[in-house]
Amino acid sequence: MNLHLLRIFAAVIEQKSFSRAAEVQGVSQPAVSKAVRELEDQLQVVLLERGGRSFRPSEAGQMLYKYARGIFAMERAAIEAVQAYSELERGSLTIGASTTIAAYWLPKYIAGFSSQHPGVSLRLLSGNTKQVAQWLLDCDVDVALVEGHIDDERLEIRPWRRERMLIVAAAKAFPAGRKQRATDLSSQLWLLREPGSGSRSVVEHEMERLGIQPARTLEAGSNEIIVQMAAAGLGLGLVPELAAADAIALGRVQVVELVEGEISRELFRLRLPRRPVSQGALAFEAMIG
Repeated sequence: MNLHLLRIFAAVIEQKSFSRAAEVQGVSQPAVSKAVRELEDQLQVVLLERGGRSFRPSEAGQMLYKYARGIFAMERAAIEAVQAYSELERGSLTIGASTTIAAYWLPKYIAGFSSQHPGVSLRLLSGNTKQVAQWLLDCDVDVALVEGHIDDERLEIRPWRRERMLIVAAAKAFPAGRKQRATDLSSQLWLLREPGSGSRSVVEHEMERLGIQPARTLEAGSNEIIVQMAAAGLGLGLVPELAAADAIALGRVQVVELVEGEISRELFRLRLPRRPVSQGALAFEAMIG
């Protein structure tokens, strides 16, 4: 099978457009159409079911695309295995991290790594925990750091850091210096991250542990948004201390302390066991500890 043709076919599926696939691959649109037809002729099967200007992958096309992703992931892994023998005078390093880790934990480490290895091109991708895990499985990132636990036997999961979590509310929403019982907060509206977020899984676990059964909830796309909503008096949020630090310092939110004590969570580093680890990834992991 011609990998060039397969790569163009995969681009058509991913971009859902022949013209956008042509742009991504750096070829003309007629060349993309010709490549797909050639691949269909080689395999003697219809890969795209066409209807006017629209198309959709056939069952055979869907299966081929699934295998194509695996082939390209192995290709990237093979390239990385060879490049692992080179010095860190050049190359690239892609780091995938949950949003809070990307925003608050990593900047200083990335700055330090860039200073030590100026020839290495750095890229930081941020998303929720499930997205970061999938990027690692697809070999799209070299280093993966997440906020929530992942139950996937394909991944090696190691504890990395422990960070404090705070319940925040609008300033003066509760009497200063008075600790609250967790169960008394069930009547409040709780601000939660979206499903798939590491913060969401931690918050749900802690609520269950503390006996909090929120009467109402509202989802938000980031811890920063939750802090802003809490400051506006919309409800309570359980967020990482780093995410709330500025708002606390400015007096825009207050910390609601619990009789039951402090809350913290584990941050994790993920690895793909059978994937060779590049020199850049090893150096960065050594830096972050």
